[in-house]
Amino acid sequence: MYKNLPMKILAGFILVLTSLAFAGAASFAKEKELVFVKISPLSSITTTAKHSDPATVVSLNHSTISAEITGRALKIYVEIGDTVKKGQKILTLDCRNYTLTKKQALASLQIAKTQLNLAKKQLIRNRRLIKNGTIPREIFDKAEAAQQTAIADIELKKIIIETAQLAIDRCKIRAPFSGQITKRIVQKGQLVIATTPLFQLMQNNKVEIKSNLSPVDTQKLKDISKLEFVTNNQRFPIKIRSIIQEVDELTRTQEIRLSIPKGTQLAAGLSGRVEWTSKQLMLPPDFILRRNGQLGVMLAKDIIEGVGHASFFVLNSAKEGQSAEIDLPTSALVISENQYRVKDGQQIKVNK
Repeated sequence: MYKNLPMKILAGFILVLTSLAFAGAASFAKEKELVFVKISPLSSITTTAKHSDPATVVSLNHSTISAEITGRALKIYVEIGDTVKKGQKILTLDCRNYTLTKKQALASLQIAKTQLNLAKKQLIRNRRLIKNGTIPREIFDKAEAAQQTAIADIELKKIIIETAQLAIDRCKIRAPFSGQITKRIVQKGQLVIATTPLFQLMQNNKVEIKSNLSPVDTQKLKDISKLEFVTNNQRFPIKIRSIIQEVDELTRTQEIRLSIPKGTQLAAGLSGRVEWTSKQLMLPPDFILRRNGQLGVMLAKDIIEGVGHASFFVLNSAKEGQSAEIDLPTSALVISENQYRVKDGQQIKVNK
């Protein structure tokens, strides 16, 4: 079919065909370099991290009530499990020795007052006599000293009376705060001395949550608005009351104390968990891959008319087979299909 064509036209036609062939081959090669992928916005594949740590309900006060004086236990008013109010009498000790001491001190006080009256009269008399020159100065000085001694003796007797009264008051053991008797140590008729343990009293209307967290989680917890204490399939809202600014040398954790709403009844010693949801985005392990010894995620960048290039983003905190924290805008595009085939910087074509 080309026999009747002039040679120049034939040569030009062959050149055009050759050029088209090379262009087609180049286009085919370029298409072959592209990796077809699917992409997803980060917001559609990430989750928020849920944290859970062991926690315990603790009483703000769980005290040992001890004797402050020596005496025999006469009457016990409470038993284990009884609820008491602040100031309620829980034990009476034999107080006769201290009552007698107070009576003796009162009698001594009356004698001291009588001696003071006598010393005052003697001093007035001697003051008049010394003005007349009837007595020497030494006698006047002794009378003056006797009056001061009598005054001091009265003060001493008053102190003895107050001390005896304090001991009498301590014969009646009272609850220092409202709570529940968790242990009775004293027995009726038992002779107790100062510091002898009598009862264990727990303040059951004032409890809080105690937990130990890693310093990293402790810092995250400060920005969390919703915290819950979970126990026996029940959930209670809690708030941070205090963070102990000390890291335990053995556990490498910090103690935190969390308050519960007023009116919430929780038994001290009850175990459970502190749970919260972090604001930090977590990337599922299906999208995490390894490149050059590092773990990360493959992103799609500069997408124009469905064509762009892949970019490997390193996740420093990632661990093999686990979700990892990712700090990227939620609009970032993640290669969600064929991500294991594509290389960093390679051209990609997005399948719709």
